[in-house]
This record gives sequence, structure tokens and C-alpha cells, in this order.
Amino acid sequence: MKVKLISATQNPIDLMWTAARTCYSEKSPIDIWDETRDVPKDEFKQEIEDKRWKLVKKVLDSGHQSVAEHVYFTFAIEGISRACSHQLVRHRHCSFSQQSQRYVNLKDKAEYVTPESLKNNLLFDKTLRDITATYEVLIETGIKPEDARAILPNACCTNLVMSCNLRELFHICNERLCAKAQSEIRAVVKAMKDEVVYQLPFLIPYLQPKCEKFGYCTESKTCGRKANKDA
Repeated sequence: MKVKLISATQNPIDLMWTAARTCYSEKSPIDIWDETRDVPKDEFKQEIEDKRWKLVKKVLDSGHQSVAEHVYFTFAIEGISRACSHQLVRHRHCSFSQQSQRYVNLKDKAEYVTPESLKNNLLFDKTLRDITATYEVLIETGIKPEDARAILPNACCTNLVMSCNLRELFHICNERLCAKAQSEIRAVVKAMKDEVVYQLPFLIPYLQPKCEKFGYCTESKTCGRKANKDA
């Protein structure tokens, strides 16, 4: 599995600051944005950036997170299972472009993700070999990939490009970094988070499992990291 951040909104603090100030200012958003483009001298630049982030953080922490919807990220994700991609696409505020099993002939190229609990499981391994062999026979006898793919399992690897706004990324991390999430999608989302915070470390407090956000576990059975609210 590999995850790479291939595109991100430039100047995200300035963008969110412009959106936040627009809500409470008599100035036009164009004038407010133009203020951010007046690059100050180096000795004042960090001070101004800190001041703008202070306002953005105050707005985000107050629960008014619409300003984060203006900031976008695009990830290239490769080598995850179809089971994992089916979980990702449930985040409906994201956009996805996924490798097609209809048009891509996987003969001699089919790869699989094996869950930790199934590693060295002889029955699982044999079943995958049998499926692969059957798929290849179907292709060799003239069956189109769009029909032969019907035999492929959820473990089959796939690649995709995924875009989402920052507010949705908050939500994805809240849900999928939870220890109760399946290990594969947890690893994928952690890799997404790591790619983002490498460039934007000030976002670390927001890209956390939901127990860190709420201070308690919202699951019916806690992993032990945080207690349930009524415990």
C-alpha cells in the first residue's frame, strides 16, 4: 500500500482566514483576500501568519468548520484491497477515480491484500490461487475482463485517486483512525494524515481519532484508550 499527496490547496490558512473574516467583516472577500497577497517583510511575516491562524483556529474550535471546506487535498492511493476501497467510497463528500476491473485486464497482474489474521492460512492462499487461475482461464477463452471480474474477491488490489476537502478529512480521520476501524483502512488514513501534516503540521490536533476529539469513546465497546461517556 502506498499513499501520496499529489495536490493541495495553496495558502490554506490565508484561504480559511479570508472565508472566516468574510462572515464578520464589512469588507468584500476580494479586498480581504488581497490583504493576504501583500507579502510583508520577513521579520513580520511569521507574526502575521500566526495571527491569521489564531483566528482560523478559534473558528474551527468553535465548531464553525465550513471554512475548512474551501481547502482541498488529492491523494494517489495504490495497492489497497477492494474491501478497503468500498469503505473509502462511503465518505460521500469525497471524489474518487478508481482503476476499472472492466477495462483493465488483470491476467498475470492480479494481486491481493491479505489481512493479518489470514496470513499463512492455507485455505485462504489456495482459494486465491484457484480464483486467479480461473480468472486467467476465462480471459484466455475469450471472456471479457468486464465479465471475468465477477469471480475476483474483495482482497483484489486496486488503485485510485481520491480528493476531499479539509472538513471531510477531519471526519475521515475521526472515524478511521479509531482503533475499532479495520486495520487496512486505518493504515491508509494514517498515511493520508502523515502526508498532510508533513506539509501542514498545525493540523495535527484535528486529524485525530474521535475519542481524542470528544474526550470519550463513542463506540459501544471501547478499545481502552478512552472510557465511554457514561462510564
